[in-house]
Amino acid sequence: MQRIVEFKKRHFWTINIDMESLNQKVEQLNQDGWLVKHIIPNTTFTGTVASYTILLEDEQ
Repeated sequence: MQRIVEFKKRHFWTINIDMESLNQKVEQLNQDGWLVKHIIPNTTFTGTVASYTILLEDEQ
């Protein structure tokens, strides 16, 4: 089974994606039995990363 998740949590004062929170989310997903297959950045028209799309696969 596969699943797609969008991650768009940002730092409070900046437009940057909170990479520490993204890493924690990936770690939690791995502990829940999900295997991250791909992480794809989603950009705005100006090239700024607005979010990440994460493709997950169930390890079972």
